[in-house]
Amino acid sequence: MDKDQLKVKVEALRANEVVALEALDTAKTKRMRAEQELADAGKPVISESLAVALVEQISEMFSDVVSNVDTSDLSPEFGISYNEIYLEGLDMCNIGISEHDIHGMLSEFFAVEEDEELEQDDNS
Repeated sequence: MDKDQLKVKVEALRANEVVALEALDTAKTKRMRAEQELADAGKPVISESLAVALVEQISEMFSDVVSNVDTSDLSPEFGISYNEIYLEGLDMCNIGISEHDIHGMLSEFFAVEEDEELEQDDNS
C-alpha cells in the first residue's frame, strides 16, 4: 500500500472506532438502565413528590427529637490536652424516634395492611 491508501485506511478505521465507541456507550447505558430496573424489581412504587414529603416528615420528626433532647441523657466524655478540652465521646443511645410515631407518619402516606390480608389479596 502506498501512503495515500494508508491514509484512507487510517481514516476508515477512525470512523469505525467512533461508531464502535458510540455503540459501546449505548450498550453501557442500556445495561445500567437494566441494572436499575433489576434493583427496583418488586419494590413498591411511589411518586417522587411522595418521597419528598416522606423525607420532609422524617427530617422534621428527627429534628423535633434532637431539639427536645435532655442533655443529661447524653453522657459526654471529655479529654484534656495542653490548653485544650475536647469531646471524646457522646452517648446518644438514649435518644431515638418512637417507632409508634414513625408508623403513624407512614400511615398518613400509605394504606398499611396486615401481611395476611396482603397475601390473601395476592392469592385471589
